[in-house]
Amino acid sequence: MPRLRLSITLIPALCLLAQAADVPKPGASAPDFSLPALRQGEKPVSLNSLAGKVVLVDFWASWCPPCAKSLPHLARLRGVHPGLTILAVTIDENRQKALDFLDKQDHSLVYLHDAKHTVAEAYGLGGMPSLIIVDRKGVLRYRHDGYSESDMQEIEAEIAAVMGEK
Repeated sequence: MPRLRLSITLIPALCLLAQAADVPKPGASAPDFSLPALRQGEKPVSLNSLAGKVVLVDFWASWCPPCAKSLPHLARLRGVHPGLTILAVTIDENRQKALDFLDKQDHSLVYLHDAKHTVAEAYGLGGMPSLIIVDRKGVLRYRHDGYSESDMQEIEAEIAAVMGEK
């Protein structure tokens, strides 16, 4: 598949990617990735390095108003589910724009940078923000594209169900 440069104008193309047959669906192995930290001086993170943990991967961008609303909810979820690992992955190409956006956000999450959109493409995002829950065995258990405050109850129930499994 050719590289896709994400921008506000390419969201319709991004939605088409999410409909592709090779997009991982719940029940499939979550595609592994390794991404650099958004903030300088922090270590890169790979999904495989988190085996044995429940991981929520949230894709966001500085140009996405709903992303600004969803990130505080994710920080709250981290407090409700202390064993949950949350990776907040920006698809911003410009690191500084993403860092400026974070000036108004909670800094307790792990922020990663997918500047080349390789991870976003691997997961076939269907909108922004997009959220993925991966269980302790590396299986994609839940995905949600977009954001509304009413979605958080369903997302939290999914997290609780996966966290409750051994």
